[in-house]
Amino acid sequence: MKTVISATIVAFLGFVSPAAAQQASRVAPPAPAPRYTLSVVADGLQKPTGLAIRGSDELYFTELPTPGVAGGQNRVSRLDLESGEIENITTGEPEPTNLAIGSDGDVYWTCKSAGVILRLMEEGGVSLFASNLDRPSGITIFRRNTVVFTQVPTPGVPGTDGGRNNVSVIHGFGKFVINAGEPEPVDVVVSRRGDLYWTCKSAGVILKRSIDTGVVAPC
Repeated sequence: MKTVISATIVAFLGFVSPAAAQQASRVAPPAPAPRYTLSVVADGLQKPTGLAIRGSDELYFTELPTPGVAGGQNRVSRLDLESGEIENITTGEPEPTNLAIGSDGDVYWTCKSAGVILRLMEEGGVSLFASNLDRPSGITIFRRNTVVFTQVPTPGVPGTDGGRNNVSVIHGFGKFVINAGEPEPVDVVVSRRGDLYWTCKSAGVILKRSIDTGVVAPC
């Protein structure tokens, strides 16, 4: 009886109907939000920037203490999450920025000021994957040897004002622009079904390119 009376009072005050109020009073309270424990897995780093994980215990990251300076202290490293040991992969690239890992375990990263994408094969050895790019930034792997990346040579400038920023794909030996005109497409990811999502920093949006239609639209 107390529940019905209180629900009727709520309805009388003009918030909801009596029937809706009684129904709401019978709804179970929401489950508590999951609780997470935060911990530091690495410290003493120098401006860590890009991040990608292989499996459940290998974390790859970039550090950019001297962006744009070849032969400096910029580096790509691997962190063993079980032991906490950090292994240097490369040092001295001018601007290793973002990373992505393919289903075969190969690690890719953009080097923005050098205009290249580098690849670390799972069996070891760093090689050049693509060159002559226009300040590549974000990167994701669609499938083996198919890499989607953003290029941001004119950050903050839309295509209508002469900006040359774009989202592109490398497949085999070909490179294709799949979208252009945004002022600052920074990072990009691909879903399991193949839809692409990327952030546009200065526009304050996330865009989606549908695998079904190829249409680009805000999320």
